[in-house]
Amino acid sequence: MKSVGLPVLSKTGYYFNMKSKVGRCVKPTDNILSKWDASITPEMAHKLAMLEQRRRFLTGMLKSSAALGTLPLWGILQACAWQTEKQSFLQQHPWQTFSMVQEHLFPADGNGPSAREINASVYLKFVLDAPDTDADDKTFILKGIEWLDGLSKEQFGQPFMALNVLDQNKALKKIAGSAAGERWLSHLVLYILEALLTAPAYGGNPDGIGWQWLEHQAGFPQPSKDKRYTELL
Repeated sequence: MKSVGLPVLSKTGYYFNMKSKVGRCVKPTDNILSKWDASITPEMAHKLAMLEQRRRFLTGMLKSSAALGTLPLWGILQACAWQTEKQSFLQQHPWQTFSMVQEHLFPADGNGPSAREINASVYLKFVLDAPDTDADDKTFILKGIEWLDGLSKEQFGQPFMALNVLDQNKALKKIAGSAAGERWLSHLVLYILEALLTAPAYGGNPDGIGWQWLEHQAGFPQPSKDKRYTELL
């Protein structure tokens, strides 16, 4: 049995060790980060704040071991009929970059599964392809890769995926210094946590690897691919 405590918040990924919080970011001096912040309209900022509240709620639920027995599976609420067998997209842009960023946020550190092991990129694409995903949220997530690559080229002369691990970490720390960048990282963590906890039929948490790590007993019966949420509407 693992020791008492929350293993998720003991991950050594950059995001779980960062001290900056949403709303406490300093005004970025980098031109590209200033432009990113300026691109966020008040309406979009409100929507992003709502998603940030959802991430905090989900994290709060994880802080209580008792809550794990009744933890809602957000992936079911955003389900769509998307098959996960063909994952060749993971070798294409921007999904290679998403995968690298997610590994920095939720790494293979010896403390539970990594973002790659829980199929975080597969689940993220599943969510972004879902017809009920907010268009602004989808645009914000996808555009974030463009801003990250732009900063990486400005600072290091290469796109993010071409950087070494240390420079990648520096780039992530740099974008976290802007309000938009911090929110982008926060949103990626939200979807990583969802991938960790979702029913495997929705792309993440293969074979219940996340549940096993958290010693969570999932409800039964579990949905099959032909019994997913949208198929039951």
